[in-house]
Amino acid sequence: MTKERKNSFRVRAGQREFERGVELHRICALLARRQYGKTTICARISLKKMMRTAGHTVVFGSVKLDLGREIVRKEAAELQKAFGKMAQQAEAANNLLDVVDDRGQSVAKVSADDYAELYESSRLEMRLYHSKSVYSRTKVVALTSDAVGETGDLILDEVGRVKKFRDVVEAVTPIIASNPDFRLIYTTTPPPDDTHYSFDLLAPPIAGELPINPKGNWYRSDLGVWVLRVTAWDAHADGVPLYDDDTGAEITPEQSRASSHDKDAWDRNYGCKFVVGGTSACGLLQLDSAQRRGLGQCAYFRIDSDADLDLALRFLVEHLTSGPVGLGWDLATTTKATSNPSSLAVVEGHGNEKIIRAIINWKVSDPAVAVERVRRIAQAVKLRREGGPARRLCIDATNERYFAQAFRNDLADLVPVELVIASETVEVPGQDDPITRKQLLGGNLVAELDDNHLWLPPERFVREDWRLVKKEKGQFVCEPDAEGRHGDTFDGAKLGLEALTSTKGAIESTAGWAVGSNHRHRAQFTPRRLARRLA
Repeated sequence: MTKERKNSFRVRAGQREFERGVELHRICALLARRQYGKTTICARISLKKMMRTAGHTVVFGSVKLDLGREIVRKEAAELQKAFGKMAQQAEAANNLLDVVDDRGQSVAKVSADDYAELYESSRLEMRLYHSKSVYSRTKVVALTSDAVGETGDLILDEVGRVKKFRDVVEAVTPIIASNPDFRLIYTTTPPPDDTHYSFDLLAPPIAGELPINPKGNWYRSDLGVWVLRVTAWDAHADGVPLYDDDTGAEITPEQSRASSHDKDAWDRNYGCKFVVGGTSACGLLQLDSAQRRGLGQCAYFRIDSDADLDLALRFLVEHLTSGPVGLGWDLATTTKATSNPSSLAVVEGHGNEKIIRAIINWKVSDPAVAVERVRRIAQAVKLRREGGPARRLCIDATNERYFAQAFRNDLADLVPVELVIASETVEVPGQDDPITRKQLLGGNLVAELDDNHLWLPPERFVREDWRLVKKEKGQFVCEPDAEGRHGDTFDGAKLGLEALTSTKGAIESTAGWAVGSNHRHRAQFTPRRLARRLA
């Protein structure tokens, strides 16, 4: 048997370490280099649990079911090999392990193509019989929030490639919470997009470099998940080599990386590094810097009662200083049957610095309650120690134009109100084609963030909401998440920034005005008469 074949069959040090970790931590993750055997070790863990507990279910969720046919076939072949080994181990323990379809018919001897078809249609089960009538099972399902709803242990494979992974986590968390004997296992390499939820869930905390270790290294992520990381260097120390693309000769991780054309991809897939980058309009490092400045100076408030609003108003009165203030209100809308929250941002300017003192969110169905809350916020700004009232309130009236117009009338005695229609086009100096106000305002806010001018509330909710906003072909787009967030705090902030700087409706130039030189004409253009004429 060749060295390569030996390496592929032996149980590696990191795999054994992960098996031990699963016994200690109910929720944990294996973050390992490509082709390390993540599926195989999960099959071993599944088999152990089935042998230990009669009548138990393990749900194996695979992202590959969402991908192309050839990838599904390859993944099914890997599962077929993994569960073939399980069958040998079960036989050695004097147990019967069978592979069945959803009708309970054995498919252990079917061809690879038939196996792939069953796998693709989520009709595969691995059954371990404890008696003629009692068996434990591993059920293979597509890795979606709807498919992983059965109770039992959960093994979620390659989660860094799962679409709407946050929804999946929300769906499986109550299952694990329902029984202390249930386990949840994630396996993956880091995702290519740093807006993917697995980035936040599994990334290591900021600390020193982890040493090279044949067993890998454990760490606890910021969100509390225990993760065993096995890099190409760790695996190489355990005798698991990489091979040259051309000659097939064994090479070191350093040589492999040096020959790679895409260093970021290598760092993710073999170095297991969480590489910052992706399609989000707001950079992770820029947001981190802005939120660090906002510690103790800015805050996010979710309003569920009048007491919550009172707390937000006290914060504003205490923390607002003398700078001009703009208010931005993103009205609640409904997107794909999901109700989004209203978001109001209070933005204070100090030279180049734009301090988003507060972002205030709520969900209400009564427009009268919403306008009363905005009135109280505008009054709190007016009551600050110095600086006076807000200079302007900008309301997004794109989808709620009728209500926005009514709100403008209701609030006109407190603050000038400007209705912003995101679909309107504007001419921008230096650009050949007009752009929409949505592009303009979003671009202005991102530019302030990139130029290191923003102060932001330090709460995780704000960072995650801003990261939902993506830039695609020059357009700002955002898909709502499971909580109904739709970049609402981003939209409120961009409107607040516009309120801080907008001069719409003001006299911006006196060019072309003709003023007479004799006494009669001078008398006609006194300031009072000019004001009446402009009115």
